[in-house]
Amino acid sequence: MRYREFHLRYFDYTRINLHDIIFFVHNRNRYRPVLGQFAFKPLIKILTGMRRVGKSTLLRLWATELKKAYPGMTLLEVDKEKMEWDSIRTGVDLHREAKQRFSKAKGKKVLMVDEVQEIQGWERAVASLLKEGEVDVYLTGSNAKVFSGELATALTGRYIEIPVHPLTYPEFLEFSGEKEGEEAFARFLRHGGMPGIHALSREDVAVFDYLSAIGNTVVLKDVVSRHAIRNVRLLENVLRYVLDTSGSPVSSKRISDYLRSQQIKTSVDTILEYLQYFEDARVLHRVRRHDLRGRKILETHEKYYAADAGIRNAILGFRDQDIGIQLEAVVYLHLKANGYSVEVGRWGENEIDFVASREGRRIYIQVAYLLGEKSTLERELRSLRAIGDEYPRMLLSLDTHFREDHEGVGWQNVRKFLMGAARSF
Repeated sequence: MRYREFHLRYFDYTRINLHDIIFFVHNRNRYRPVLGQFAFKPLIKILTGMRRVGKSTLLRLWATELKKAYPGMTLLEVDKEKMEWDSIRTGVDLHREAKQRFSKAKGKKVLMVDEVQEIQGWERAVASLLKEGEVDVYLTGSNAKVFSGELATALTGRYIEIPVHPLTYPEFLEFSGEKEGEEAFARFLRHGGMPGIHALSREDVAVFDYLSAIGNTVVLKDVVSRHAIRNVRLLENVLRYVLDTSGSPVSSKRISDYLRSQQIKTSVDTILEYLQYFEDARVLHRVRRHDLRGRKILETHEKYYAADAGIRNAILGFRDQDIGIQLEAVVYLHLKANGYSVEVGRWGENEIDFVASREGRRIYIQVAYLLGEKSTLERELRSLRAIGDEYPRMLLSLDTHFREDHEGVGWQNVRKFLMGAARSF
């Protein structure tokens, strides 16, 4: 069935927007097995991630799936971005509404709350509902702080977090309908993986305007408003600095010194707070450094990557000379989306871009643009060869023809890696 025929037949435009139509055509199936695994288990399911990565739509898709499987199900959907739910402001309000809705229900009972962090004291309400009856609870949230300390105390052992990421490269191709190739990959590096861009034209102006709006929403709503930031200019400068130095080790002192050189006074403590706020809002990923020889985590000079390449480009402007940083970022984000924990490796004086671990397995990855220069190849291989253990090592680049093995170090084209190799370690 063609796209136009599909959405004309199945969608009521008065109740659903184009962003949702795209999701119904492309279901992002990676999340369905996880949701299905924990459905109607005594665990609260929490979809977390930056704004506009698709958490709300995934929740609606899952509601549709549950309705098909359980026709007699009673569902309460609370969307805190809609005015009709403005009366639900506290956990007490939420608990009262749920009790009224479910009081006479005989079949399955499901509670879904979108942007639950907007409800004060929500954790006590959902914990109580979970304990009082067989209510299947699903939540979404855009601020990691809400799902850290509060959850640890109120919901210990009773929740599962399901991180929702921007589109991976294969998902980007599915959403856009493009064939894998140099042109599609170049657009992926430029526009990133936010699902909503596929409801727009492919022109840079339209895409970057949309991505800038998301960035502004995150900064103003999830950081400035939540933390009562007074010096918004300083906050924005910190974000721009970290995005501009993405992939390089940074410290709060280095940021503070740079801002002082620009006649912007601040303190190291303030920088640390702002970095944490951006990390909580899921706009930045902080990547810790791992001393592989000493087997310890280093607490200084961590790396930061934007949660989405397109948003970084919208804020800083797209620059061809950033190709190395962009390749590093998309590899990192792909690994995270595929369930790997990722650190920066350190072995003596040698740094390894990524130490990726999952289910007891580990791989060392070095990312480069092109390896045509002998000095470049030797530099990248040196870091991987220095490692004194037997875990596999891989060098990724945009070269299309290259030796696939260099004395125990494998090589692969970045695009091929993103199309599936990350799942086959």
